Amino acid sequence: MIFFMNRAMGIGNSGVEHAEFYRAKLFDRLGIDYRFVMLDVVRELREAMAKWQIKNRKMINIWEYFTFGDDYLRHGIEDLITPKDHTLIDGTNTYRIQEYITSGGLRIVNHLVKYPDKHKKSNVLLVSTGRTEIFNQRTGEKRVMFSYVDDQHRGMLMKDIHLYNQNGQHLFFANEVLMIRYFMNKLNDFFGHNSTFIIDRGEGVEMAIDYHRPVGSHIVNIVHADHLSDRDDPENPLWNNHYEYLLTRLNRVDRVVVATKLQREDLIRDFPQYAKKFVAIPVGGVRDQKTAPVKTALGDPIRLITASRLASEKHIDLIIRAVAALNKDGVHYTLDIYGGGGEEMKLNQLIDKLHAGDYVKMKGQTNQLDKLYPKYDAFVSASFSEGFGLTYIEALNAGLPVVTYKARFGAMELIKDNVNGFLQDFKRDDTQYNVDQMVTGLKRLKAADYQKLCGQTFNSVADFQDHRIAGEWRKMLDEL
Repeated sequence: MIFFMNRAMGIGNSGVEHAEFYRAKLFDRLGIDYRFVMLDVVRELREAMAKWQIKNRKMINIWEYFTFGDDYLRHGIEDLITPKDHTLIDGTNTYRIQEYITSGGLRIVNHLVKYPDKHKKSNVLLVSTGRTEIFNQRTGEKRVMFSYVDDQHRGMLMKDIHLYNQNGQHLFFANEVLMIRYFMNKLNDFFGHNSTFIIDRGEGVEMAIDYHRPVGSHIVNIVHADHLSDRDDPENPLWNNHYEYLLTRLNRVDRVVVATKLQREDLIRDFPQYAKKFVAIPVGGVRDQKTAPVKTALGDPIRLITASRLASEKHIDLIIRAVAALNKDGVHYTLDIYGGGGEEMKLNQLIDKLHAGDYVKMKGQTNQLDKLYPKYDAFVSASFSEGFGLTYIEALNAGLPVVTYKARFGAMELIKDNVNGFLQDFKRDDTQYNVDQMVTGLKRLKAADYQKLCGQTFNSVADFQDHRIAGEWRKMLDEL
């Protein structure tokens, strides 16, 4: 069995989850069995599965397993129940107990505590979960209890984990890493050993299996982002902290999969002794088709689309400022922004401040981008770093040229300047420079031979067709 190891998924997701969804489609095509594995308590897991069309038996959540037992691994959860929630508030108007029932049948009770902030000087008391209990809602039986500690350096950590009635045993784990190790061994034993754990997210998983690998298993790590924070000192690169544990223990894994050939070459530069372990497999692709979309001329106004999480690292504000500047100068563009996230309020405030509401629209989340792309003239992104850029490849397949920054690694591999889009320079600490560069890129789009550009755009994704990427996965798995 192959397991996609992750922390959580939801109604709205990052590129990591969408990479997993795409991989699952390829494995279905190849006839390879797999399971999504989630390690967090995910309140709306079943609702998210419905949205992203994940079948019942394909999902394993660690807490559902500890609550429902081995039969859950055989059949999943076949009968859903109505979710509910309840909050107990004390006389000081402080939340003390949060209780909710998931549609999967977990009753989760969070006991909240007040405590001073250890991380900065403040007289404000924090309220957070001190202890969690998980019950089987159908039987009323308590199956799990654990506590949290706010560590001075590492933040909130799970501790003192009790698992009740695990095949008649009461199990105790001092921390989450030990519990995950036990869980991964249970998965491996249940599905007959010879497991492959594909680690998409979570240093806890890496620590759990380091030197304690389940019998007969293989370990494949996925690098979803730039593995470097910087290379200012060529001899001493600063690692992205999400990948530092992996990169200091490459001898303990079987393969490391990156999304681009450029990133593979960059890793080999630092770790030439592990060159055979690094494999480049795109985390997204395009359907196998031979007919290019018919696009002949730019619209008036020129219709732009961007789609991503609404997060600060996506720098969507730079696109809004660039489009506003162009319209102010009498060059007509519209911009539709798809996605959800923590920056939504700030972006709406910026649109209002620039009086751009007539031509910049927040469109919310969607899982139907492939049907929306034909309505637009170009895709635009302002990210300074993309491990791959799933939305780039989807837009290119729809015949949309891409205007973006010259960022590692996805943009530099997928976008060829003045062939299928436009790559602009950027400076991480100079907002006005970046806005000006985005304006220049959008002006280059307007001045280009649009029909020729669109034809080249579609042809540029030929190497990213589903059947080719599926073949690369098959080859890598067969070599383990």
